[in-house]
Amino acid sequence: MGKIIELNRVVVTGIGMVTSLGLDVPTTWEAMLAGKSGIDRITQWGDLDEVKDKFKLGEDFPLIAGEIKDFNIKDMVKKRKQGFSKEDLKQTKYMDSFIQFAYAATLEAIADSNVNLENGEIDPYRVGVIIGSGLGGPKTWEKEFERFLQGKKVSPFLIPRLIPNLASGNVSISFKAKGANACLSTACASGAHAIGESFQRIQLGKEDAIVCGGTEAAVTPLTIAGFHALRALSSKYKTPQSASRPFDSERNGFVMAEGSGVLILEELEHALNRGAKIYTEVIGFAMTGDASHITEPDIGGAVRCIKLALEDAQIEPEEVDLINPHATSTPKGDINEANAIMEVFGSDREKPFITANKSQLGHALGAIGGIEAISSVLSIHDSKVPPILNLEQIDPGCQGLNYVRGETKQAEINTALSNSFGFGGTNATLIFRKYK
Repeated sequence: MGKIIELNRVVVTGIGMVTSLGLDVPTTWEAMLAGKSGIDRITQWGDLDEVKDKFKLGEDFPLIAGEIKDFNIKDMVKKRKQGFSKEDLKQTKYMDSFIQFAYAATLEAIADSNVNLENGEIDPYRVGVIIGSGLGGPKTWEKEFERFLQGKKVSPFLIPRLIPNLASGNVSISFKAKGANACLSTACASGAHAIGESFQRIQLGKEDAIVCGGTEAAVTPLTIAGFHALRALSSKYKTPQSASRPFDSERNGFVMAEGSGVLILEELEHALNRGAKIYTEVIGFAMTGDASHITEPDIGGAVRCIKLALEDAQIEPEEVDLINPHATSTPKGDINEANAIMEVFGSDREKPFITANKSQLGHALGAIGGIEAISSVLSIHDSKVPPILNLEQIDPGCQGLNYVRGETKQAEINTALSNSFGFGGTNATLIFRKYK
């Protein structure tokens, strides 16, 4: 007879974000609630006309993104890291942008949770780091490959800047976290899978706390060219801010973005014993595979994922107040997800409310699951749901759901569900509940 395991309760005690709308949680959240967009013309490539000419890009090539602006990792280290050293500042120069974004979001999350691994307050062997990334460091790859083709020496830091697990690796080293140190790379579900894996490890007593989430910095000519060749990106829009339009009849693809979303998950008693503030409780997680097609989502895989997460949380569909869907603004993807939601929750009901963060931030690939998880947590904590931008005419295939349009919805949110789906038919669903 198998041993019965009593699962620990898991709560969120800290959050950190770097997004196209702000370099921290308060700035990003305030902008989201105000209905602002972080999508604009790309600035980090320099003269865009020269870039188009250099790479022979067509007239319909998308030159917009939800990029991070005015970011300086050294300033963030000085502002947030307790007892930072010259070595801390030195190490940041050897990090690709995706690592820096995760590091900055972690600095904020750790400060927010008031957890300290260096003063003996908690056991560093019981603290893990699991941060996902879909692509790792394509900025480094493209820069160094160009040097290689020119016959120049590549940097000895090429590989440490490039590989996806160096976000979690650098965080683990810097904060002396000696528990699980891992990276999940499951395309656009990476961040959500990292959170779900962390949740389950704490449930089972493997760690007391885990720094988890996702990060991405893939706004590069080659990466965008690749997605454009797949016809996945929006290339027809009146303004950059109007390009990302989930569930709208005029949508024609997603908008690339970058950033990071990091959460501190903690075992409930551990959090209470050290007097930590608690944002929400994590109560459910599931992941499934479509086993159908590498880029076209299957409604059956999404339905199973949502149902399994509800079963894991031990709640009924009618208990969910808010859904934060994957909702990338792709023609088939949005219809499939809308219909998957209706199959589980029914249609033409007051709840659950439906938001769509990518309409404001763009699609940050492996980071977006962490960012959308934080948005869901804050909707519960603050009783506010940010609006879907550009949803002017609901696609006939997406009718029947209660979309939050126009302005922020003020409503009590007790339970929120967040979906993330990725290339390869990989799915993730997370469920958060108000802590009681």
